[in-house]
Amino acid sequence: MSNFSSTCTEAYCETSTAPASGLRNLFSAVMREIRIRRALREVAALDDALLQDIGLGPGNFEDAIRHGRNR
Repeated sequence: MSNFSSTCTEAYCETSTAPASGLRNLFSAVMREIRIRRALREVAALDDALLQDIGLGPGNFEDAIRHGRNR
């Protein structure tokens, strides 16, 4: 085990984990976009009266879903 740690330089160890981290970030971003689009479809199916009840208009719910509402 000491041979491996002595042959593994710092630069090599950092770059070897970078692709996994990048892939993980990409996967997280794709999953987040899937959740957002699912929520957009659900909210778009609501009628205008219900949207007004929750404080949203028919044209401004995408921003509220993606970034949250102002308080």
